[in-house]
Amino acid sequence: MGKFKNKFLSLLKEDEEVPAVDATPGDDRESLANTLDDPATAGDLEDVQDTQPNTARELELLQDWTSNIDEILQYLNGGTDSVLGVLRTDNKIGTIFDGISDATKSEVLDVCERLASLNQIFKNLYLEKHK
Repeated sequence: MGKFKNKFLSLLKEDEEVPAVDATPGDDRESLANTLDDPATAGDLEDVQDTQPNTARELELLQDWTSNIDEILQYLNGGTDSVLGVLRTDNKIGTIFDGISDATKSEVLDVCERLASLNQIFKNLYLEKHK
């Protein structure tokens, strides 16, 4: 620690020996003026590129996707008139659905769950990007 302390103190002592610069408020104004771009050459700078030019269109597209998937989910698993609803209730002997196995019904339900999961991903993406 003593080595560091000695080095630090010697640096402070060196800084004390440097004469202070007498600056006036005019010097500050001049320094600022020298840092500003020349208005005649300001147009030479490149235009800033929009990194997300299609954001509004893409958000609208996400909304369309989620509403279409909602309709499909309603069609597949929306109630008694939906695909899964009919497969559950109209599987009586003598109907065209009487041979539908529970495994097939399970597959339809699995598709519904996967679509609902996909739709939730799209909705979350919309909310995240719409901020």
